[in-house]
Amino acid sequence: MHRIAIYGKGGIGKSVIATALTAHYAQQGQSVLHVGCDPKGDSAPRLLEGGGTMETVLDMLSRNPNTASAQGVLHTGRHGIVCCEAGGPEPGLGCGGRGVAKTLEFLDEMEVISDGDQDVVVFDVLGDVVCGGFAAPLRRGFAEQILIVVSEEPMALFAANNISKAVKTYSRNGVFLGGFIANLKSEGADRDLINRFAEALSTRVLAFIPRDPEVQLAERRRLTIVESAPESPAAKAIMALAEDIVGADAEAAPLPTPLSDEEFFEFIKE
Repeated sequence: MHRIAIYGKGGIGKSVIATALTAHYAQQGQSVLHVGCDPKGDSAPRLLEGGGTMETVLDMLSRNPNTASAQGVLHTGRHGIVCCEAGGPEPGLGCGGRGVAKTLEFLDEMEVISDGDQDVVVFDVLGDVVCGGFAAPLRRGFAEQILIVVSEEPMALFAANNISKAVKTYSRNGVFLGGFIANLKSEGADRDLINRFAEALSTRVLAFIPRDPEVQLAERRRLTIVESAPESPAAKAIMALAEDIVGADAEAAPLPTPLSDEEFFEFIKE
């Protein structure tokens, strides 16, 4: 079983990439569980037929925890993908990170992840690992390979640096940093900056995803880019990335060497 967690700051495009990877693995005949770990609850529904809505784990637990079951929150999407969404509290009420932690605890109790039925498990996680709840896939050892979506923007790299700190902290649980996925914001993006940053953190850039108008068209159709436009540059980059991910060697991955905040801000001045 490949257990992959995809992190990144809000708006960086991690759900676009995470769902596309999930769809690609499923199209290749693998059984996939996709777990959305964001209070917005907008990851796994993208994989449902017609892009419909779905009940989240927090919805079910808040309604009647005594009758909660795995069947109530596991939904079968396109290509046979098993979809699950953590959900979150009403805006301004409660902690979204705690919702992620409760979801993973529930899935663990129901033996959804440990039953071995899946070839691939993809966790799509909001990149705010300052909160222990969003770090739950690392802290509890649910995920194994951690991928961080970045861009050429300083704050995207800052978030990646913080996430790398969490990976280092929880490496004792068997998690490792597989690398960065660069989701470029402009055609003239400074790729060298991203490569140098990856090198500074003792990791690598797995893929540069080019800006592609087909991504927005796919989003409007509630499809992933690999389904909507498989011959597009972005889809081809993601499909190549998918193969690189499953071929990763955990033992060969070095421990990340994140920068201090002072070192980071000095780095981006260069």
